[in-house]
Amino acid sequence: MNKKLQFFTLLLVNIFSISSLQAAIDMQAHLATDEAQYAYTSYLSQQSSYYTGNYTYTTLLAQTGDQLFGSLNTLMGNTCKLEAWGLDYGDLRYAYTDVDRDLNKSGNIIGYYDGYSFAGKWDSGNTWNREHTWPQSKGANKDIPMGHDMQSVRPTRKAANSDRGNTAYGEGGSYYDPDDEISINNSAYKKINLGTYRGDAARVIMYDYIVYGQAGSYKNSLYNGNAQLLNKLGSSGVFESLRIMLKWHMQDPPSLTEMVRNDGAQAYQGNRNPFIDFPEFAIQIFLNNSNIKTHKVKVNTSATLWPNYQYTLSDGFIAYLTEADGSRPESVDVTGATFSYDATMGRLTITNVTSDMVISTNGTTAIDDIYYSNKIVIYNITGTIIAEISSENLSSTLQTLPSGLYIIQQGNQARKIMR
Repeated sequence: MNKKLQFFTLLLVNIFSISSLQAAIDMQAHLATDEAQYAYTSYLSQQSSYYTGNYTYTTLLAQTGDQLFGSLNTLMGNTCKLEAWGLDYGDLRYAYTDVDRDLNKSGNIIGYYDGYSFAGKWDSGNTWNREHTWPQSKGANKDIPMGHDMQSVRPTRKAANSDRGNTAYGEGGSYYDPDDEISINNSAYKKINLGTYRGDAARVIMYDYIVYGQAGSYKNSLYNGNAQLLNKLGSSGVFESLRIMLKWHMQDPPSLTEMVRNDGAQAYQGNRNPFIDFPEFAIQIFLNNSNIKTHKVKVNTSATLWPNYQYTLSDGFIAYLTEADGSRPESVDVTGATFSYDATMGRLTITNVTSDMVISTNGTTAIDDIYYSNKIVIYNITGTIIAEISSENLSSTLQTLPSGLYIIQQGNQARKIMR
């Protein structure tokens, strides 16, 4: 039997797991309906096609500080079409039914802060209004792009909007903290790991800074001097502190709700929120800031960590682990931090980080007689070998491939990957 035929015979006797380079296991656990599955698949496709050319994931992840800020600032500015397409504050009222759509009930949208599902048709503000996550009084006037940006101006029930006002986000008594557990009225989502709106708030504020602010010499044509995040910390600003913002971001990772609206916002105005797509970029940008202390993260296994944090804060993060065959590790061990692990979801919660961390897993949880080597072979769907690499280079190699379906062989195990 020739090598190609032998390989495809192997494929027929294996159970395939369809995943993606950036697939988040928490999203798979969320998905309870066909429409939710479709929305997530669409998200992965949109995400992949947006970061191309000089802005591939591999290129961006190699950057830190002002350089990464500059790359994202340029990409977001160049693709933001608010002005080119003549969009204004009034247009938002009629676009939320697509951008914030309830996957379970046609015509309904999901409200910001409380996750409540309600009719998306504009009723002159009787049911819901538009929440400026970066308040108008602090620099996001509705008449300028930052003040009618779909990524940051959200549909919110009037009561929730009034609760927040223009108070800065934070955990202290004088701050607004959207920390209540959210039970989204939507059967498209399972009520596991729904999280809060803490992370959502942090990612919007970082988005505003990255699109409309300046770092070093980097700024684009949308520059707004009021979007200087590091000058807007504290009770009179938009966030209590840089540490709290990054803590919320890392401890409440993006949900399917955010991913769906990221696609919708891109369709509406052209650009995306990179901190939803790649949460790890936030730490890379602020890595050298004197106000935060970071520790290195190493995954001492062939398992994939998502988000792929290379650094963490003392507060830690939540991430998801998957083995090369798509399964969750049965057990995890961490040095340098306190942790807990849910093997059902592959959910790793890191807290109280005291030093550089090493995350180790038990190895594969696949059938015992399957042999795994460190060598990975990537085939296209016709069976042609695309690359032969070591397992640690899988993520970076896949990022360089065109979108499509690929087959990954490691030892005697094979699986499909949707890129």
